[in-house]
Amino acid sequence: MDDDFEKRRLHLCAVTEFAGRTGPAWVEKFEPELSKLPVGTVVAINCVTGEYVTGKGLSEASDAFESRFGKTVGWIHEVGGGFFVGGGIA
Repeated sequence: MDDDFEKRRLHLCAVTEFAGRTGPAWVEKFEPELSKLPVGTVVAINCVTGEYVTGKGLSEASDAFESRFGKTVGWIHEVGGGFFVGGGIA
């Protein structure tokens, strides 16, 4: 197996594990604030700092996240249920 490929694979596994551990913890911590947002609001959380941005949809929240934080590990949460996306580039 290509050494570079294996390094990238291991890195992505570590990033995914980190996001899966920290993302839900941030959502839980911010639940009182997030519950005040309209249902369907998409929240993009920086898994390293806990800062977040919001958007009316996935694209808007993702664009705001990348504009503010660059390429870092993030977690996407939709207020009122729906989907989540964890991961990113660290």
